[in-house]
Amino acid sequence: MEKQLQYRLGMWLAEKKHQPWVRGKNDCCTLFMEWHDIAHGTKTLKQIYGKYNDLKSAITWAKKIPLDKWFPEHGYKQVEDLQDGDIVQVQHDRRFSSGYIVFMGFAWGLGDNTGGITRHDLSTNVPHTIWRYANGS
Repeated sequence: MEKQLQYRLGMWLAEKKHQPWVRGKNDCCTLFMEWHDIAHGTKTLKQIYGKYNDLKSAITWAKKIPLDKWFPEHGYKQVEDLQDGDIVQVQHDRRFSSGYIVFMGFAWGLGDNTGGITRHDLSTNVPHTIWRYANGS
């Protein structure tokens, strides 16, 4: 990740830090899609923003837009090592998964009913995949 984009990611995460979790507007999926749009000049967030507001409708949208297909379709490749700007996909159960943004050696994300972005240690053995934006690099 270029230093300028890395700086921009850090500033953006700091701005988002205390924004409360709201399903469909400020959650684990909207977080990484919003960052993708900022970093790459796209408008992917509009496909899901405000389209679900409870667990049932979130699961319905997760089936329509599975992340393991979304990432390759939007220029990401699966990798083994971690770098700032990567997205970590954690599969919670068969119904849906969450996305976390890597920055400064931690995964940053929005869990259900959190007061804002939370930091997660990447050394745990939680099953996950790592996605790195590959277009243009």
